[in-house]
Amino acid sequence: MVDGDPTTPEIAVMLERTEDAIQLTVPTKGMFGHDDPYSRWFSSGIQFGDDPDRTRFRYTPPSNLLFNDHRGHVSLIGCRQTAASFGSNGAGFGRVVAEYAVLGGRSWANFEKVNGVRTEIPGLAEWTGISSRTTEVKNDKANRTLEYTITMRSPAAQPLARNKNLTLQPSWRSSIPAPGTIATHDVIQISTTSKKHEAWDGLLAPHRAVQDLLSISAWKPFGFSRIEVGVVEQSNRHETPADGESKMMVWSEVVTRRLRLADTAPTGVHFLFTFADIGAPGVQRWVRLRSKYERALLPLIGIVDERGLFVETRVAQTGIAIEALGFQLASDGANGATLNTRGQITYNDAMEAILADMPVVPVPDVEAWKDRSRLSYMGVKHADNPTPDIVTLANAYRENALVLRYWVAGRLGCAKDLLRRRLDEDPLSRSFGAA
Repeated sequence: MVDGDPTTPEIAVMLERTEDAIQLTVPTKGMFGHDDPYSRWFSSGIQFGDDPDRTRFRYTPPSNLLFNDHRGHVSLIGCRQTAASFGSNGAGFGRVVAEYAVLGGRSWANFEKVNGVRTEIPGLAEWTGISSRTTEVKNDKANRTLEYTITMRSPAAQPLARNKNLTLQPSWRSSIPAPGTIATHDVIQISTTSKKHEAWDGLLAPHRAVQDLLSISAWKPFGFSRIEVGVVEQSNRHETPADGESKMMVWSEVVTRRLRLADTAPTGVHFLFTFADIGAPGVQRWVRLRSKYERALLPLIGIVDERGLFVETRVAQTGIAIEALGFQLASDGANGATLNTRGQITYNDAMEAILADMPVVPVPDVEAWKDRSRLSYMGVKHADNPTPDIVTLANAYRENALVLRYWVAGRLGCAKDLLRRRLDEDPLSRSFGAA
């Protein structure tokens, strides 16, 4: 481990990727070892005689650390101390966790801020409908196949939004799943870039927005299968930058626990809307919508992120989303919706504000939904209200989620006829307890 301080020695440590964290275990000589600078990182509440004011030495790990072994080096970004354990003889260990681990790279100190982020989401190619694959079949006069040609050629990049230069970059890969078999795979990369070095969160935010857009459309969780960051660096004599520039973007793979990861797309997906339905303008609207209506949309996204939630929690989450969305619409004066004299909105009025802002209402009986939703939300929210039976709660959650998703689809520019057709395919359209 290298901590960037020339006065401290290098030290042998263990770096591991656990189920919960990227974790660095640092051995220590004891809390009172004068020649052990690293033990002070884990000394919260301890007083040192040689530094009573805790000003001479470092008492927390630096935000960036470098790890080296025979496989190369790993840059650890966003480091903080967590646990420590010390024996009676003073020896022990402390643990540091990192938000991101950058594999390789040539300038680890520069990874605190980067110039670009690239990600891949399994299922994005299906949602966009963009493919690098074309096929050509040649038959003889008897209609027997003589030649079958598959050509893989990446289409041009598709700009999505000016915000961080959000772009879809179609690509492809090939693999050999079995001897004598060749498979080709469409890959869609999402990229954000900036000429200036920026913090990770700003460049990652549009990627998370696209991930959430797919999850809302399919009502299933999508995750990232690959994450890379890019840093603009001076090219060496063996490299040829694009456009004759002296610098080039160098990309490195990232490991993190801060984002939802998935090697494959969810199965049995029925998209409420696709890229062909909303286009790049729809994605731009979503990025703005997600920011403006964050208090309404994040609880909704949280439900699809956590598939094991109790139905009471799902009712509460969707109810919070309805209240927040109705309040924002009334604050904006959308379709004549208004707040009361105290600057508030009732749950019933929130539902009315949402319904008035929808091109297509996906519930067959609006009044029945309003009653069921209100009784269920108040029942799980307030201890002095009766809680409806489980079937009523399940249907309230189902209809709440359906209304919120259809409101999003309408705001993204989906056609009315399209939304009506997709309703029959949506699993949330089927009532629980129906004969």
